Amino acid sequence: MNRQEKAEEIQRIQELLDGAQLVVLTEYSGLAVSEMVELRQELRKVTGRYRIVKNTLAKLATKDSDFGGLDKHFKGPIAMAFTTEDPAGVAKALMAFKKTHPKFKVTAGLLPGGSVLGENGVEALSTLPGKDQLRAMLLGTLAGVPRNFVSLMAAPARNFVGVLEARRRQLSGEDAAA
Repeated sequence: MNRQEKAEEIQRIQELLDGAQLVVLTEYSGLAVSEMVELRQELRKVTGRYRIVKNTLAKLATKDSDFGGLDKHFKGPIAMAFTTEDPAGVAKALMAFKKTHPKFKVTAGLLPGGSVLGENGVEALSTLPGKDQLRAMLLGTLAGVPRNFVSLMAAPARNFVGVLEARRRQLSGEDAAA
């Protein structure tokens, strides 16, 4: 690789990381090509990407950026998984892949603001609900407020009808328990 190619690769890595919500470094040695393809497909399903990087170029690309905390983790055969949308989804996909492929290792992760995570931190992130689940929870909460309000407003009329029905039964001599 000549100097110009190296500069272009550094630029590509910086562009990929621009706006990333999560970056996870992984060791992929020992995985077959078909397993790597499987991992990439799983990550695409959750808006994630996976890229093998040269350590020295990745260090230069992350130097003086929010991703500088990962510098010490660029050792050995390293690849980056990243997303600009759903950090929990990518963490879930990586940890699920790790369970079925013991040669795959998660070495470090980084969230916006420079919070470096170990393997346990990435695993904890994978237990959080995904973006779609959070949206559904929010919509459920928002829909609950008007539903409760309508029930509250209908309660006096419903109770009044119940009182009238009980009085009607009492006057007609019907058994109140029936």
